[in-house]
Amino acid sequence: MEKFIAVILSLVMALAIVGCSGNANAPAPTTHKDNASFTADGTVIPGSDPKTWGPADESENVQTPNPWQECTSLEEAGKLAGFSFTAPESVDGYTERYIAAIENEIAQVIFSNSDEDDSTLYFRKGVGGDDISGDYNTYDVTEEQTIDGHTVLCKGNDGLIYTATWTDGTYSYAVMCNAGMSAEQLSVWVEALA
Repeated sequence: MEKFIAVILSLVMALAIVGCSGNANAPAPTTHKDNASFTADGTVIPGSDPKTWGPADESENVQTPNPWQECTSLEEAGKLAGFSFTAPESVDGYTERYIAAIENEIAQVIFSNSDEDDSTLYFRKGVGGDDISGDYNTYDVTEEQTIDGHTVLCKGNDGLIYTATWTDGTYSYAVMCNAGMSAEQLSVWVEALA
């Protein structure tokens, strides 16, 4: 029994010695100087030299460009968007007007005022049948109304409509007002936009 244990211990020690021997595939030893690491042949290990660290090329702009282009008229916005675009030229109570378009996609006119209520009114027309309002708020009331022969999806609270959208199969339309609008006012604006 003692011989058997001696043989087993000898085998375990032999395996331990073999396991500790060098590996031919092991990386070359490295040295460090001035915060950089070098291989045995003196080559700098990529990324180990802090002098090569730094910001990306500062001339490179990684932001997505704004697709909206300002226009001077509704006609120009429609031409840029690729279709005719009609909307009110002015709206009572709104002092500022901004017209813009995304090429071959959408045209809009935004009316705003600088009063304390800072209300904004949007008229949009775009290619396709998707909702182009950009309004993702939740409203107490969402209902369809027939206005000027169009089925208009109206969303609102407390008797006011904040967003109205519809499509004619080729184009999508949206009228939005952050101050809310009456059904009568929306009817006038749907007729002006469609």
